[in-house]
Amino acid sequence: MDHHCPWINNCVGHFNHGHFTAFLASAVCGCIISCVTLACSLYYGLNRTWYEYYGTGREPRVILTLWSLLASLLGLGLAIGVVIAVGLLLFFQLRSIYRNQTGIEDWIIEKANYRHRHSDIKFKFPYNLGARNNIKQVLTWSCIPQGDGITWTVAEGTDQYTLTREQLCQKAEKRERAREYEVIHNYSGAIFPISQGLSVCCRPPCTDEPRIRLTKGDKVSVTRWKKYWMYGDKIVGANQSRVRGWFPRRVAVEVTAHEHYHSESDRNVGKRVAAATESRSAAAGSLVGAHEKRRRNDALRQEESKKKK
Repeated sequence: MDHHCPWINNCVGHFNHGHFTAFLASAVCGCIISCVTLACSLYYGLNRTWYEYYGTGREPRVILTLWSLLASLLGLGLAIGVVIAVGLLLFFQLRSIYRNQTGIEDWIIEKANYRHRHSDIKFKFPYNLGARNNIKQVLTWSCIPQGDGITWTVAEGTDQYTLTREQLCQKAEKRERAREYEVIHNYSGAIFPISQGLSVCCRPPCTDEPRIRLTKGDKVSVTRWKKYWMYGDKIVGANQSRVRGWFPRRVAVEVTAHEHYHSESDRNVGKRVAAATESRSAAAGSLVGAHEKRRRNDALRQEESKKKK
């Protein structure tokens, strides 16, 4: 699957990717023709008087009323908007076909390259067969792609499960870097939680992933962090269903960091107490030594005075 398209109310995948691309190309080409037609009509209609006096007589005669002028301007604006918006989507689809990778696979490859950045062995995408073969697999005259959608032709040095193994490694690393957080404030699960502050409310994560309802004392295993939001799995019982989603960052604190802080504080307090004890012991020892030295000096002076007598 490449992505879910709300405009056609369907997912774009192996068997309809060619049809979807043809639909986008048709929409863009049709709106380009509309732009040219409307622009020429507006030009001749607005300059009709000049052509009547100075024209050759072979120019098209376009009469614009107020409503036809407004309708032409509106249609031209909509046509230009479709050309820009749908044209960008068509560009991304053609780039996807050229590389033979879907939008989901883009994320996997980006993570794979980051994971192997310090390794001598670089990740090789198994479905990139070269630009010519990639295009032939999707774009055909009938818009029906090659293959059955289950078994794929792969590049040399890879197999059918190269991408699957990479995904499993990425998920394992994701679980390893997960951090446990404890909820200290209740959160209702609102998309725009005004009670959590204006910054949190105005900067939600740009995704359709759900928010999760949390109460004080809940624990969440967090795997993604943003400035004001975090994403993770709520730690639930064995018989309960999985609950995961986004929640404001300020409603929870990291458990390991909290314990680490207290352990570090305890160690620092212990060090300070030990240092104070050592300093007091050293001070007491110096006082005892000075007292002994004074006592010996007094005894020596008394003996010398007796000798002189």
